[in-house]
Amino acid sequence: MKRPSRPKRTRHRAAAKARKRPSLNPDERQRLEKAIGYRFKDEDLLSSALTHPSLIDEFHGAVGFSNQRLEFLGDRVLGLVMAEVLINKYPKEREGFLTKLFHHLVSGPTCADVGHQFGLRDFLFMDASMQSNKSSHYDKAVADAVEALIAAIYHDGGLDAAERFIKKCWIFETLAKDQPDSNANPKTRLSDWCGAHQTAYAVYETIGTSGPDHAPIFTVKASIEGHGEATAKGGNKAEAERAAADALLKQLEPS
Repeated sequence: MKRPSRPKRTRHRAAAKARKRPSLNPDERQRLEKAIGYRFKDEDLLSSALTHPSLIDEFHGAVGFSNQRLEFLGDRVLGLVMAEVLINKYPKEREGFLTKLFHHLVSGPTCADVGHQFGLRDFLFMDASMQSNKSSHYDKAVADAVEALIAAIYHDGGLDAAERFIKKCWIFETLAKDQPDSNANPKTRLSDWCGAHQTAYAVYETIGTSGPDHAPIFTVKASIEGHGEATAKGGNKAEAERAAADALLKQLEPS
């Protein structure tokens, strides 16, 4: 007597159980681990970090099959390490300055740039449509995989290992490009002076206007409580404030 066939869903589940998740061959794994400077003890963690969500349906994977959960954790580990790096690198800078650099260094485009340094896309497991899907803005699949890789290293070797990977692979020279040009804006320089000397920040007050309506001249006073004040003129308020800040700086930091 012919046995009844199993329902289609049951057959799919059985096939999924028999199918292993994708993994790197020994040569690929050796090349990637050499590039990132870390050798995994648990190969499954590495495979998970490299598995794009586009393969979940193909492999009938559960919520932990792809690298999404690792990406979530890696983003937090990266943020912790990067915040400490900036705090140590810029001990006298204010929170606003640090925040600007922080957001750049943990952004998707920066993570993608990091991954492209060691050709991470070539090691990712994804479906055919994603393999050819490369955004002109930045490669989100690579960026997400970098964060997942950080989490995988964190799970496999601890926070110190994750920190070493970040410090080895991150593009810290971009810091120089993102630092504000303080010489171009005396108000920024004056705020930096206040932060460095732990004083109240400068107050700007428009104390007069003159000239015709079509070409007014503004007079602004910049003052720091307990440290002095200076006045200057300009064709608009912003120009006058910058001039007043520059005049006050010359009092505070005479050459």
